[in-house]
Amino acid sequence: MSKVVRRTGAAVIGLVVLALCGAWVTVWNSGEWRSASLQEKESVDMMKRVQMLWVLAELSGERQFNTIVTIHGSFIAEGEPYDEVIRWREAGGVRESLAPVQERGREVYRGRYATSSYYGDMLLFQEADGRIYYTVKIQGPAKGGMSASAQEGERLINALSDNNFKPDWNATVRTVTAASLQQSFDRAEKALREWGQAEPLDRYEDERTISVSYDTDYMGQGVKMKQGHANLQLAVHENREKGETRISFGTPLIAGEY
Repeated sequence: MSKVVRRTGAAVIGLVVLALCGAWVTVWNSGEWRSASLQEKESVDMMKRVQMLWVLAELSGERQFNTIVTIHGSFIAEGEPYDEVIRWREAGGVRESLAPVQERGREVYRGRYATSSYYGDMLLFQEADGRIYYTVKIQGPAKGGMSASAQEGERLINALSDNNFKPDWNATVRTVTAASLQQSFDRAEKALREWGQAEPLDRYEDERTISVSYDTDYMGQGVKMKQGHANLQLAVHENREKGETRISFGTPLIAGEY
């Protein structure tokens, strides 16, 4: 039987991304934490922070290094959804078009663009509140993909911010090791503590997963939680069928599954 450990007594904290209508949708648990606007409080420093995630991953894992940058936000629609999608795409400097598709009874707009180092998946849709919600997931393998994904993420954030679309972002670097769940977690936590102070804020644990969010003095702006200020998350998941353990480092929190 699985066991769940929450040292703070609070619910598991994190950025939850659900597959709704086949779409990546950001869900904010405002009762536990609120997002800090990275653009309002500091300049975008994605490259520096993603490079730090990469260093932590190299110290903890062995292979299959992969970087994922997620950019998300919403804005008030001033016209028809199709026109708003075009307005958003032009503001972001995205050449590729987005096509309307029906997914589980609703219309969403999807598109993809790619280079030799990364690819980006785009999703926009309108909710009943009249706002257009958008998510861009940029990911690339190996060190070249890490640099290219972070560069494209910074470019897109700056372009959208300049046009008042107010994006937020999360970045994750993943790696795989043959070590056990506990061995992998111990090694990863040792790595993140070697770079400075790292105060654990919230912990989730079951028989295959350990996830902890931290307040560090070297990862910059993050999100405010009841227990403190989180700007780094470590998640370790053991896949016994494959005989491997996946280690994920995210800032300010991990977007998506781990």
